Amino acid sequence: MMTRNELIAAMARVHVSRDRGVQWLLKHVADDGEPAGARERNGWARVPWALALSGQCAVAAAVVEWAERTALAPEGGFKPGPALGAGRFLAYPMAHLAIGAWLLERYGVALSLMAGLRRLQDPVTGGLPIAAPVGAAKPPRCDLLSTAQTGIAALLTRQDDVAEGVHRWITELHAQQPALPQRLYSFRDGDTLLTVPEKELVWLAITEFDQPRQSYYTAGIAAAFLAGWAMQHDDAEALALGHAFLQLNRSGTAQQFEDTASVQICKFGWGVAAMTAADPQVDQAADLVRMGDWFTARQGEDGAWSMSSFLMAESGVIEKMAKTAEHVMELNAILSALGTVLARQQ
Repeated sequence: MMTRNELIAAMARVHVSRDRGVQWLLKHVADDGEPAGARERNGWARVPWALALSGQCAVAAAVVEWAERTALAPEGGFKPGPALGAGRFLAYPMAHLAIGAWLLERYGVALSLMAGLRRLQDPVTGGLPIAAPVGAAKPPRCDLLSTAQTGIAALLTRQDDVAEGVHRWITELHAQQPALPQRLYSFRDGDTLLTVPEKELVWLAITEFDQPRQSYYTAGIAAAFLAGWAMQHDDAEALALGHAFLQLNRSGTAQQFEDTASVQICKFGWGVAAMTAADPQVDQAADLVRMGDWFTARQGEDGAWSMSSFLMAESGVIEKMAKTAEHVMELNAILSALGTVLARQQ
């Protein structure tokens, strides 16, 4: 068990890192709320969420106001243009913005985005597709990242039927796995696990936890959703499943945490933080401190974070905005969890 002084010192380090990231974000939002790079593509959808959690509500609200004015469609979702892009993995940024809008009490914007997500959700399996469905000839191809993120937004906004579908999809996905704990398949075609994806999707659809430079984030975001579901529904099975997902990271290669060219383990910190809140019986403080220091070690001198350099040698302002907003959000989760652990020690 970590001592109180160790936890307090870790919190101080995380606060400094979080605040440096926040300052970078604030410098890259115009007075009218337009995020830097927004006229090229969408790297900003998580910015209101990150800033709202960090107490920067005025700038966060300006971004939501700018988005409602210029980037959102009346029926819910992004209108054609840079915010929508090619429409691939669309549910993921829509859920980010819905969460940020809800935290800022912009309920109309949040619920409009949730209505768009509800239309995207597969009514049969509860998954969220990687692309908007076209016709009904094939079952939709859904992925864990988009589905879990939508589920977290649904938990917050109390879209209970959407969250129930997500819970069902993730539970079934885990039950279908043939190669745990080394390998996690995170896509399904309808209710069929996708085990042989196209070449361009292999890295996204299959996580090899015993191999370097993989999509290690899949387990963490599943745990983050399951923790929230367990707390709302007093569901011990969901709690156990959340721990099982996190164990995939814990039993995997040390390269997840040590490879300085990769930031793919980041959502493990979020999952641990969420499960700390959900399950007071399990001591996860060491993982919280480890991940807080992991984020700090990978932060740039300017306060921003970059994409994994093994995937993208140089990150521009759009990539830095996306990654910095994500890591600020995750550090806030770690701060909250560390505060929870300290309170429990008292």
